[in-house]
Amino acid sequence: MDVLLTLFYVLFSICVIYPPTEFVSAGFTIAQLFENYLGSENTNFIGYHMKRITITALIHSTLPFGYVICLWCGGERGPWMLSAAVGTAMLPIMMCYKILCWWEYNSTKHPAVRSLLYYASTGQDWRVVANSLNIEFRSVDKVSVPLTATSKFVATETWLIKVSQYKLNIVKQEDCTLVATATDNHNLTPSGEDEIQYVNIEAIPSVDEVERFMFRMSTTALRDLQQRLAHPVRVPEHISLLPTLIERFVTVFKQHIEQNPIYYVDQEIEQCIGCMQFPADVKITRRCLAPPPHLEGGPQQCQQCNCRVLWCAACIGRWWATRAAGPQEQWLAGRCTCPVCRAPFCLLDVCPARRTPDV
Repeated sequence: MDVLLTLFYVLFSICVIYPPTEFVSAGFTIAQLFENYLGSENTNFIGYHMKRITITALIHSTLPFGYVICLWCGGERGPWMLSAAVGTAMLPIMMCYKILCWWEYNSTKHPAVRSLLYYASTGQDWRVVANSLNIEFRSVDKVSVPLTATSKFVATETWLIKVSQYKLNIVKQEDCTLVATATDNHNLTPSGEDEIQYVNIEAIPSVDEVERFMFRMSTTALRDLQQRLAHPVRVPEHISLLPTLIERFVTVFKQHIEQNPIYYVDQEIEQCIGCMQFPADVKITRRCLAPPPHLEGGPQQCQQCNCRVLWCAACIGRWWATRAAGPQEQWLAGRCTCPVCRAPFCLLDVCPARRTPDV
């Protein structure tokens, strides 16, 4: 009985400290259970997390004492029970004293406030800085990336914030450099066709008074985060980020169209109207044969595209990928439509375009 009770309580404690998806969906997390007391994170970000960290630390400190109580309720009456009860009861008592220390002297020792003290000017209250951060957090332009069930990374116009169970790491974007330190890849399918990559990133403040911190997120989330960052994440040469599915498709797409005949044009080749960064280098011209009469009436067949050379291979590849349907391995076998005239074409119809050499 004691063994089963111990296993159950260990599992319960793990779910309280690191709640699984089922607990989060059911609303059985500390933040959700005390939602009325904590208030709205979007309205008062710093105040919300000051309360959340306090309650989280207090509840977690009571878990060992709760285990002893469960054993007692389960019929355990060993001679060590009294000592265990007294010893484990000291943990929440000591945590209560620690919490009192956090909240005294204008809460300057609170884990959610320490990172703000550096940004408070001489003689200025940290609440002024907190109010500025709260206002930015309400903006719809912020990017919030979940890291685990109990932590996340937030980027606003000015601030970078890592939210964890027992503290907040806060630094201004202009005072911080983000550096990728390591990556690890994981296959989502046995065949390895779907792969996800996680990147370990270290935030390095330019001042010693602000603490360094690290976080880990997927490469996909990192690309979404880059749009909000004032400075891009530095990636050392020995670290390679996994390309997106569309980027991988574009690479294969280019390899296939290079095998098609070259289409020569007489006029000067213009810039690609899709990206305006590279010269237009592909022409859609029908090369595939019409289907036999007995197969007519099936899927829409390719048509001749009369548009001039307007697109580069990368933009046509992205256009194809965003409109592809079905399994990924069948994308190249499908058809797409010209971005301008909507004429259907297949992979055989995309030819590299070159200017006619001068004789």
